[in-house]
Amino acid sequence: RSKLMKFLKFILFSLGCLFFMNPVNAQMSANPPEVGKKIRAMGTDFNRKVIGSTMKIYGPLLAKAPKDGVTVSLNQSYGPHERNVLDIYQPKSKSGSLPIVIFFHGGGFVRGDKKTQGNLGTYFARNSVVGMMANYRLAPKSKWPSGPEDIATVIKWVKKNGTKFGGDPSKIFLMGGSAGTGHVGSYVFFEKYHVKDDGVKGAILVSGPSYDLSTKVTPKGVLGHPGERAYFGGDASKYSSMSAINNIEGRKIPVFIAYAELDMPMIQNQNLLLINALYKRDKLLPTVKQVLGHNHMSILKHINTKDESLGPDLLEFIKIRSMN
Repeated sequence: RSKLMKFLKFILFSLGCLFFMNPVNAQMSANPPEVGKKIRAMGTDFNRKVIGSTMKIYGPLLAKAPKDGVTVSLNQSYGPHERNVLDIYQPKSKSGSLPIVIFFHGGGFVRGDKKTQGNLGTYFARNSVVGMMANYRLAPKSKWPSGPEDIATVIKWVKKNGTKFGGDPSKIFLMGGSAGTGHVGSYVFFEKYHVKDDGVKGAILVSGPSYDLSTKVTPKGVLGHPGERAYFGGDASKYSSMSAINNIEGRKIPVFIAYAELDMPMIQNQNLLLINALYKRDKLLPTVKQVLGHNHMSILKHINTKDESLGPDLLEFIKIRSMN
């Protein structure tokens, strides 16, 4: 009996050692303590000051972030417009049929550039995923539905050219941040814009702003956000037909909804509305992640730093959905 007790103690000790030896994903706390404090001090506001302050925090962190093992192909044209261009990040040491993520940047529908999210492309490539950072046409020159139309155009291009960059066009994931998420949501939920056999396995919706436009109309009868008004127009009678939340029946592309703990209340409400609508449709919650300690900008800017608040979840979603 004493030998058995010694053996059991040894097993328990060994399991304990394994527990402490296996590193858990590093979260916001992996950063210097002042990073989390500064982000939280900004609260849920989002303005030029918050943007500048967040960039000041993450600029040095991203400058030190690993970029080894990645090949970058800049400004690949995917369509006729001057903004129909991609930056492609692929693993140097990996070849074959890798999942492809096509990312669409934020910028209030009227501004923004793919180069601001190079950290995301680098992170994907370092983790055996081909990352494609896309520009798209902007409002006010390009209005609804230019977003989902551009997404359809880039998907057609990727289906023809994805293998040249080590990707598998039958394993495409659409991803957006803020306004870019608005465009991805429009493609996902409006089947009339879908490319036949598009190879889309899933969509990652980060801090989406515009799933239900009717909830964002001011007493004057128009959208309060000037960028949204420039893109969707000023005719409130059309907002319902432009809202993704009213077009969720039909094809069910798996979605991963991510939002920041410190996202603006308007963003949080839009995500809540979509989550509730998808639950009502499916009687099953979609994949959802609240990213603790982050704001509307840092939710993506932290990726490829030591902070792994969201990155591993993205990779797991891509891995699991690629198998389906």
